[in-house]
Amino acid sequence: MKHRVTVVVLALLGAVLPGVPAAAEGFDTEFLDIHAADGVALGAMVMEPSSPGPHPLAVLIGAWGGGRTQNIIPARDLANRGYVVVSYGARGFGESTGEVEVAGRDDISDVTTVIDWALRNTGADPSRIGVGGVSYGAGIALIASGFDPRIRAVASLSGWADLVASLSTNDTRHGLAGLVLYLSGKANGTLSAETDAMLRTYLQPRISDADSAAVIAWARPRSPATYLDRINANRPAVLAIQTWSETVFPPGQMAAFYQRLTGPKRAEFLPGDHAATESGGLLGLPSDTWTSVYRWFDAHVAGTDTSITAEPPVVTRARPGMQPPVYQSTWDEVLGEPHRTYLGADTLQDQPAAWTHGVAANRDTVADGGLPLATYSLEAMTGNPPNIFLPQVDPGSGAVWSQAPTGRPVEIRGSMHAHLTVVPPAATGTAVAYVYDVDRLGLGSLISYLPYSWKTATPGQPLPVDFVFTPTAYTVAAGHHLALVIDSTDPLFLDWNSGGGRLGFASTAADPAWLDVPVHPGRTL
Repeated sequence: MKHRVTVVVLALLGAVLPGVPAAAEGFDTEFLDIHAADGVALGAMVMEPSSPGPHPLAVLIGAWGGGRTQNIIPARDLANRGYVVVSYGARGFGESTGEVEVAGRDDISDVTTVIDWALRNTGADPSRIGVGGVSYGAGIALIASGFDPRIRAVASLSGWADLVASLSTNDTRHGLAGLVLYLSGKANGTLSAETDAMLRTYLQPRISDADSAAVIAWARPRSPATYLDRINANRPAVLAIQTWSETVFPPGQMAAFYQRLTGPKRAEFLPGDHAATESGGLLGLPSDTWTSVYRWFDAHVAGTDTSITAEPPVVTRARPGMQPPVYQSTWDEVLGEPHRTYLGADTLQDQPAAWTHGVAANRDTVADGGLPLATYSLEAMTGNPPNIFLPQVDPGSGAVWSQAPTGRPVEIRGSMHAHLTVVPPAATGTAVAYVYDVDRLGLGSLISYLPYSWKTATPGQPLPVDFVFTPTAYTVAAGHHLALVIDSTDPLFLDWNSGGGRLGFASTAADPAWLDVPVHPGRTL
């Protein structure tokens, strides 16, 4: 099925979306179906410049639940820059038929099908092809670049590198985020029987080891990191843009993936949550994120403007707020030097100390990681991290260790690492750690959080635990101080708590408890 329309479609769109020009010139637009070999119809929107070709080709893949018009604003912008653009919804979503396979083999071959179609039916240049997307589309684009050597550039926005690591951290599943994805997938698409079964298995309150292994086996071939050798052999130019407070695909995995890429590459890490930094651009608002995509494609696909290649390739903006970008040549240049403070009975201090402490297990406190896709998206808009009033942490349910106020700003850059001993009340259990930036009034702004679960502990016996937080860039203001909070449950996670009892914490002379904070040289605690 094929429907010929004009760019009047964009004029109509401008009536409902602020920031969209009333009309665009220089290209025609079509809505049509592109048929895969198995008969699945991929609902696509094609924009083609009216000027003679050949033209660079940009393929934009819809995000989770999205259809062919989800990327209409970036598609318009790229078409106005002289690209043939094919924007489509992944199979099972939007106008596309078929079933959602979560970056399965058919999803990857669909990218090649779309490219083949564009080369046969438009003035696209076979030597100038870029593929990109947000979230789900980003993951598919990255994997596809390892299977189709014609792809010269990839734009991955809020994508994943390792789906296994995205589903679970320290044996703790990201239950609330998984539930949101499952329910939205059911509501907005057609999940395959395998996808439905795997996601329901993942969400079981007490998943068995066999079922956990099955989910891992399902997720691993859906991970770009699995195909790193193929991607490096094809050498696409990879642009990865990620947020520091990502609740779906934490930024550490993309930083590790970026370091292992051997072709042209650029990484940007920004405040906010999943897809927060690119959402404004999808609505026609000014967007530095999408500007980076256009410049990346211009340099590595169209070859019209290579200025972005002269910039240092690692770009970071620190929290809180939207601080000016900092450009570094490598990821290692981003990272600060670990500065260790020790956990006293209730303090963060210079010297190690021996102590024991206990809280009620399986009881929450006011400390939590927020709502997936919402809490840190609000931070991206307002500049304010989620916060709590630290004195409201119930001392019977959570432990708090506070530092003395700092005399000057402290630039945290990298992964914080907390080590202590827990004394579990049962063979299975969970602890959740939070690090806050606390002002003079006791208001704590959340810097990072992390769960840790155990499944084969001996009740009452000491268990060394290490919380290695996801990397971040955060500047603590002068006069503020850090606080570490640990409780035993958080609505974000499917925990392994099996009842009540007392969860113990301990520090000994032989194994003192400590917190390492990576600080840029000259900005010591």
